[in-house]
Amino acid sequence: MTAASANASDTAWRVASASEAQTRALGRLLGTNLDGGEVLALTGELGAGKTRFIQGLAEGLGVAVGAISSPTFAIRHDHTGRLMLLHMDFYRLRDPDEIDWLGVLDAPADAVIAIEWADRLPGVLPADRLDIAFEPAGGTDDRTLAWTAHGPRAERALALLRAAHGG
Repeated sequence: MTAASANASDTAWRVASASEAQTRALGRLLGTNLDGGEVLALTGELGAGKTRFIQGLAEGLGVAVGAISSPTFAIRHDHTGRLMLLHMDFYRLRDPDEIDWLGVLDAPADAVIAIEWADRLPGVLPADRLDIAFEPAGGTDDRTLAWTAHGPRAERALALLRAAHGG
């Protein structure tokens, strides 16, 4: 499918999560279906489940369990598994020039890039990316994950995830 032929039902999806375990499982399912080169732009309030999701993503990519923590102060953590995972956190960044100066987005072509707080610097995000918004929904651990694919690589990742999830 080309980007021109995609329609809204192909490029957007919403799924509920009632627990940290479900959020982590969604990440793991996505990770098992990635080929490398994907960029995931995560948004949501503090405690929304972004890091839990990335812990599952890492498991799906074959990264050692327990290796993932929030890179808030380091900005970027690199992890090796079936595919390289670059876990980034834009929370403390304010200036787009910091991205270039720090080399934050420099990555091998087959790496998976997951960015927490991606909405802090939206202008530096690649055009082909999968946006994942973590939205509160009812109880303490209840949330809705709203997925929007921008570009062919992101559309493919979302289609594979939806098929594997059954939704």
